[in-house]
Amino acid sequence: MKRLLLVAAVLLLAGCGTPVTATTGTVESAPPLPGNFNDTDVMFLQMMVPHHEQGVRMARLAQTRAAAVEVRDLAAAVVATQTDEVEDMTAWLRAWNQPIEADPDAHAHAGHGGMRMTDPAVVASLADTPAAAFDRTFLNLFTGHQHGAVELARMETGDGKDPQARELASRIVESRTAQVRQMARLLDT
Repeated sequence: MKRLLLVAAVLLLAGCGTPVTATTGTVESAPPLPGNFNDTDVMFLQMMVPHHEQGVRMARLAQTRAAAVEVRDLAAAVVATQTDEVEDMTAWLRAWNQPIEADPDAHAHAGHGGMRMTDPAVVASLADTPAAAFDRTFLNLFTGHQHGAVELARMETGDGKDPQARELASRIVESRTAQVRQMARLLDT
C-alpha cells in the first residue's frame, strides 16, 4: 500500500494539474512531500533550470556578438550567476530525489502560470541577427526573458516551503529586476 501511495504521489508531482476523480468528481490533493520542501519548490526549480539554461545560451551569444562593452559585461555576469544557480538547483532536486526536468506538456503547468520560456525559434534567430541590430535585439529579448524569471520566482516566494529555494527566489526577483532596469537604460542610450 505504501508503495502504491508513493507511486501516486510521484505521478501527481509529475504534472501541475490537480486530479479530479472520475467516480466522484471531487478534487484530490497530493499528499505532502517528505522533508522541508513542497511541490511549489520542486516545480519552481524544475521550471527555472531550463529557463536559466536558455538565458545562459542567449547571454553567451551576447558575450561574443554584442558591440557595447556594457552589454558584454551584463552577459558575462548572467553566464556566471545563472550557471552557478543551475548547479545549486539541480543539486537540491537530486537531494530531494526529484526529477530535474518538469513535465514537458505545457498544459501540465497551467496551475503555475505556464512555462516562462522564450520561444526557442526566437532564441535561435538571435544568432543570425545582424551585428548592427544585435545589442538592441538581445536587450529587448532578454528583458522579456528576465521578466519571466521574476514571475517564476514570485510563485516560489509566495508558496514555496524550502528556505534555500525561497532565498534563491528572493535573490532572483531582486537581481533580475535590477537587470531589467539596467537593460532599459542601455536601450535608452
